[in-house]
Amino acid sequence: MSSVLSASPTRSTPRAFARGVAIGLTHPIVFGVAYVGLLVLLARPEVAPNDPSLGSQGAIIAGTIATRYGDEVRRITVAIVAVTVSFGALLGLCASLLLRLRDKLLDAQGAFAFALHGALLVVALHSAMTWYAMAEAPQLYAAHWYAAGGIRRTMQVLATDTLGTRGTLATCLVLVLVVALAPFRWDARVWLRSKRGAMSAAFLAIACVGAGALLGRTDAPRAGERYLALASRPPVKKLNVLWIAVDSLRADRIPSLAAPRLSALATKGEFYERAYVSIPRTFPSWVTWLTGRHAHHHGLRSMFPRQEERATNFDALPSHLGAAGYQTAVVSDYAGDIFSRVDLGFDLTDVPTTNFRELIRQRAFESETPLLPLLHSRAGRRLLPVLREFNQAADPRMLTEDAVNVIDQLRTSDKPFFATVFYSTVHFPYAAPAPYYRKFTNQSYRGGYKYHRPVGLGREDDPNEDDKSQIRALYDGAVASVDEAIGTLLDAIAERGLADNTLIIVSADHGESLFEQGRAPGHGDHLFGDESTHVPLLVVGPGVAPRRVDRLVRDVDLAPTLYDRLAVKAPDDMDGRSIDKASPPPVFAYAETELWFTEHAVDPGSRIMYPGVAGITELDGQDDVVLQRRVLDLTTVARHRMVRDERWKLVYVPTRTDVTYALFDTQTDPAEASNVIAKFPQESERLKAELWRWMLSDSRMVKYGDYLVPREGLGREVVR
Repeated sequence: MSSVLSASPTRSTPRAFARGVAIGLTHPIVFGVAYVGLLVLLARPEVAPNDPSLGSQGAIIAGTIATRYGDEVRRITVAIVAVTVSFGALLGLCASLLLRLRDKLLDAQGAFAFALHGALLVVALHSAMTWYAMAEAPQLYAAHWYAAGGIRRTMQVLATDTLGTRGTLATCLVLVLVVALAPFRWDARVWLRSKRGAMSAAFLAIACVGAGALLGRTDAPRAGERYLALASRPPVKKLNVLWIAVDSLRADRIPSLAAPRLSALATKGEFYERAYVSIPRTFPSWVTWLTGRHAHHHGLRSMFPRQEERATNFDALPSHLGAAGYQTAVVSDYAGDIFSRVDLGFDLTDVPTTNFRELIRQRAFESETPLLPLLHSRAGRRLLPVLREFNQAADPRMLTEDAVNVIDQLRTSDKPFFATVFYSTVHFPYAAPAPYYRKFTNQSYRGGYKYHRPVGLGREDDPNEDDKSQIRALYDGAVASVDEAIGTLLDAIAERGLADNTLIIVSADHGESLFEQGRAPGHGDHLFGDESTHVPLLVVGPGVAPRRVDRLVRDVDLAPTLYDRLAVKAPDDMDGRSIDKASPPPVFAYAETELWFTEHAVDPGSRIMYPGVAGITELDGQDDVVLQRRVLDLTTVARHRMVRDERWKLVYVPTRTDVTYALFDTQTDPAEASNVIAKFPQESERLKAELWRWMLSDSRMVKYGDYLVPREGLGREVVR
């Protein structure tokens, strides 16, 4: 007998141990980690030489990563594993808590039933979070869902086009509750008469009522109304300045249905209808705005300046305002990374940091689709700041929150402030959050530009007319999303009592070409048409009377104007002049193109060819992507340049065989469809002389035949 008693535990112990291990391994937290880990493994993110977004330049980029950044790739892998474990454990914990709560209210389940139910609930929770996130920011998921076709495409379109964010959230809420409450062994009549059935039905009824309330919820009062309702204010001694800029915002979007708040704001102050920038690319354009000097004078002429170019004392507006007693700050999302790469005198710089390491991190994390519901959030951005670099998820509402926080910091001081807020969402890929990505689009469209316009270094397929209409609609949706965010920002100014002593400026670093006259889209590649150089400019606030100004103003003119209005001593060597000066002499606006990022950006017959950006850039000692010294002269000689007055516009186009000019009468031909240089030789010669005067004001350049070339260097070799 004793031998039997002693043997029984021996036989049962392995079985109990195995049962315990099985229960532990199937616990919702363990399952959650395993499930999310499996999804991450299946996603297989990588930067490969055949990546279509990189085109022919993929091999160069992938080779650089493999040879120089193996340590970074390992760190990224560790970070992804950590996020995967955390996210999976969080899902499992939520599932476990929900099931334990249900078991307290209803009949308790056995261990294995609890584990299996928990596994189903983990899958349901992750699926619900992904589906809702997909409705909120579909651009992040399009490559893995919409582009895959079949059921994946159907699920994404259902979330974005049929249900929307509210409908998707309501559906997910009901589905999660159904999974949490449903029994494994189900007899409808018995279940409905049971305690479990009654309480489950009650919970589902409450969920349905909540979902209905969510779907029927009315929107809050339109953002911006509090600020716009304020009457004109008299000027005060010390004004704050809030400079709101929108990347790629075209002048013709004010006024428009896409920007009702900015359009209304334009009626409250000075609306400059003909404002022009001189380099339609973000980095050099901002330096021009803030210095009042053209690029060949301030020295920063490309998106990839070398360290010696960035180390210059730019003698910029924020520096002078800081010396005059102002607090200065700049806040931005992904396109504002330029402010982390150059010192323009801002005291506080709340912007992303971008270098090649950051680009590798960004590429890795944006490919982790199973983790994006957690990563694309406030918490995710705090955990991993690189997520602010997602150009497919530049949510202007998040930036407005950041801007209000910075303004709250600034207003604790007695000093006036100069704050710049720079929104990136309107920049391609025009990836607006819900509901704006579908606000102006054709819901039946099923082409490659459904949610955004993906742009990489590879060749973009020629879009058809439906594609072009979709891209324009996406652009307008992006404008609308920023317009609402700006309204919220202006209301925050009003609520804090700052409207009476804050000057508001609204501008853009450049505009955007959207296939007008069959021309290439984007900005900075060519100067045909005004879409990329013509920008909005509004000035609203104390002492500013409503008026529309239809004469030419330029980016170099705003800094001198602010020095005048704020009574701060200005530098003596600015190219611009205050727009407040009485009876200004005739004004000319000038511009030049920037680097061509890809080999197909401009028709080869209208440019001096050079390799794509991966072939002409390199990494410096700080992991910054910079232009190679050997191509500095070549890329300077290759630029198109232009001059315009109130009516006429002349474009200079160098090629390897000759220089051509195009003249446009913008009064009778605003679309610039016809080159009329042969009909108006006097206007052509007049503007040609003015353009050469401006080009030769660059002391490093000379006229060599018909070309503008460096005094010394390789530029002449290009045109021999």
